[in-house]
Amino acid sequence: MPAPPSAEGEPAPASELPAESSQPAIEEAEQRQQAVEVEEPPYKTESSHKTPAITDAIAQVNRVIDELKHALDEMEEVLETLELAERQKIDDEREIQNLQRALRHLHHPRQHEPRH
Repeated sequence: MPAPPSAEGEPAPASELPAESSQPAIEEAEQRQQAVEVEEPPYKTESSHKTPAITDAIAQVNRVIDELKHALDEMEEVLETLELAERQKIDDEREIQNLQRALRHLHHPRQHEPRH
């Protein structure tokens, strides 16, 4: 039984209630607390069988794992391709520099040699 409201609209403190009206409310609250503490979970953890929802969730997680593995394989291939492209770019830049030096020597062959 709820406590009657005080002047401010809040329940009156237990000290202001008659002893016989507050005792059943206290006992009821204690009984509810004990029931909550003793209550077993609504599911069995060890002996329960997999429910369809759990089975579906497991299958979905496995599909995601497979997709992530596939994505990782593809990303590794992309990385290998990028590394190869980087090596080829460096090699191409070196070759261009060598060709530019050779062209400079062809245009100005005697600048570096002393004249006789």
